[in-house]
Amino acid sequence: MGALITSEAPPMQTVHFLGKVLPEPTNVTLSSLPVIKWQATEIGASLEFVSHIVDSKIDIECRLNDYKPEYFALLYMRALDICRAQVDLVAFKSGLGLTVVLEAFIDPNGAATKILLQNESLAALCTAFTLDDGFDQVCAHVLTSIPLFMALRDLIAAISLPHVSSVNCARAIERLKHLVASPDSRDKQAWQQLRQALQIDEAYLRFITDHSTNPRHGQPGHIPGAVTSEVIRRSWVIMNRYFEYLKRGSSPLSSTDFPLLSA
Repeated sequence: MGALITSEAPPMQTVHFLGKVLPEPTNVTLSSLPVIKWQATEIGASLEFVSHIVDSKIDIECRLNDYKPEYFALLYMRALDICRAQVDLVAFKSGLGLTVVLEAFIDPNGAATKILLQNESLAALCTAFTLDDGFDQVCAHVLTSIPLFMALRDLIAAISLPHVSSVNCARAIERLKHLVASPDSRDKQAWQQLRQALQIDEAYLRFITDHSTNPRHGQPGHIPGAVTSEVIRRSWVIMNRYFEYLKRGSSPLSSTDFPLLSA
């Protein structure tokens, strides 16, 4: 008689995202939060998340069959979504302006690393100033223009909050359109003035605005990561050109120095 062969599921691996609820004076505690199961089709894995929020300290536990470093971005986005939703409900109930920050990651071996949201490829796209040369001039423009201040804030939020990237980038570019266009310009004319001032092809701009249409109107749908990355990259390039435009006294950029941006 042959031996009975049984197959056991491999043990789950566990990673943690650690963070806190801000501002500091708040004391948010949520007990007995349920396990949240999610089928991550992108990596072909079943995930389980459970939040531990005590005295505004956050520990998001994620269990999965096999952790790989390339899964980090996906897990981070989902962990952030989960704890933000939970804390947002507390904020809604209490009327408090709360936010969530995830600061550290612990891998299955217990090794901890600080979380720094950075896209190094974007840094090279900023040529209008450096931290030592031209910074004060550009900063003065930002501080004296609320629309520009808000457009810049929209772009930075596109890095830290991935799900709002497409909407934030499109809104930032629309703010620049209004800054460049002459008063009382119709929308079509305003876009044309922005394109002419910054040397941008219409299709290059439409890639940004078209991909924001559904999320901007509250419609569900998935935007691939590669598309989101390109939307952010193009928006960074356009913002940099706007800073160059301001440095030249709000004069249109020359096609010699700034070749047409085309799709």
